[in-house]
Amino acid sequence: MATSSSHPGAADRSRSRRRPAVLTAAAVALLSAAAAGCNSGDGSSASPATDGNDTPASAPATTSGTAAPTGPATGTPAPPSGTTAPPASSGSSGSSGGTSQQATARCTVTDLTMTLGRGDPGAGNVYYPLVFTNTTRHSCTLDGFPGVSLLRGDGSVIGKPATRQAVKAAAVRIAPGQTVEADLHTLNQGVRDGGCWRTPTLIMVYPPGSTQSMTLATANPVVCGDTFDVGPVH
Repeated sequence: MATSSSHPGAADRSRSRRRPAVLTAAAVALLSAAAAGCNSGDGSSASPATDGNDTPASAPATTSGTAAPTGPATGTPAPPSGTTAPPASSGSSGSSGGTSQQATARCTVTDLTMTLGRGDPGAGNVYYPLVFTNTTRHSCTLDGFPGVSLLRGDGSVIGKPATRQAVKAAAVRIAPGQTVEADLHTLNQGVRDGGCWRTPTLIMVYPPGSTQSMTLATANPVVCGDTFDVGPVH
């Protein structure tokens, strides 16, 4: 009994020593809970979920710079490498010298006079120059073959109109007072069968490109061998 009565004070001291420890553990628990509440405020400091390998299950992709367009370009494509783009058009045209030259008007029957030169025989052929003269104060152009027929005094045609020679025609510019000619061709009598046509009284000529004729009183040419042709003006 003496032994048991001497221990109550020791038990009180033991309880007093355990109370601070309990209080300390409770304070630590409260502080831990407060810290957890602060860390879960906006989620920015929380670790991402993992897929079991300590790596983010779906890490966001990162980009830098300007995104490339997804649609086709609507402008003019650049020229291929190693080439240069053609120069832009200036919107005007002209000659290489920078000026344009007005085309010369065609000679009409009112611009011209006509004569028939003397025949030039040679090697069985006879050539007569049919001469056109520009009587105006401006230049004009003849291009091609004249149409030529021989006429009787009553206006009827002798034989047939002159055929065109197999020669290429070219435009000829005739200055005021200048002359050009086209060659009429036939054969000397007896060179070819067929005889000769009647002697003409008139020669009727359509200048190249004209629908109006010019008439000249002449006894030439006398066509023989059924050969009557004309060359281009030159």
